[in-house]
Amino acid sequence: MAEYTIDELARAADTTVRSVRVYHERGLLPSPDVRGRIGYYSPDHLERLHTISRLLSRGMKLNGIRELLEAWDRGDGLADVLGVADQPPTAPPPDHLAQSAPELPGYLQEALAGSDDPLDAYRLNNPRCGDLATRLVDAGVPVVAAFELVERLRADCERIADDHATELFYHLAGHAYERSERTPRDRTKLETDLAITRMIVTRAVEELVGQAFERRAEIPAPPRPAQ
Repeated sequence: MAEYTIDELARAADTTVRSVRVYHERGLLPSPDVRGRIGYYSPDHLERLHTISRLLSRGMKLNGIRELLEAWDRGDGLADVLGVADQPPTAPPPDHLAQSAPELPGYLQEALAGSDDPLDAYRLNNPRCGDLATRLVDAGVPVVAAFELVERLRADCERIADDHATELFYHLAGHAYERSERTPRDRTKLETDLAITRMIVTRAVEELVGQAFERRAEIPAPPRPAQ
């Protein structure tokens, strides 16, 4: 089996030694086989570098790539690698429950209990949701009510993902892999397909939600004066 020093690996992957070291430090690349004072990398390391490069070119961040690769390395099932629950969809809750405020996350409860400005804690963990909560508070909505409204929006987004993610990810990534011979190259293609699918679906959902809110933000035409 071929072996590479870090310089040889970087050249073969068309990247830099510094990038290889960064990927290793960030947990994306397994450690080499160290003999003496020299680390030797295998073709699996080279294939992993090619995968990382493809995912980066598709717009994925290093943290997201690491999460995807770690799930696969753990041997998680396809649903786990896709990032969706492997369970049948549940019936929607009754209307009176669907409109009730979900329990606030623990960090939010702590922020409300021990911070002079709980919006700062929310913004730190959820920057864009924090901006929305801040605007609600500035508009006169009490802090707790603003948090509950944003968390209700989050819960609805979770339900959308529960209802559609498994089917979308399966059709766009998992089905082709199931029909393949499941070689390392097929696994690499699955990893790339998953990343592309996440990006495409996320952009589509952003567009659909944006259109839905835009329709509801239209100002009605003024009434016509009486003739």
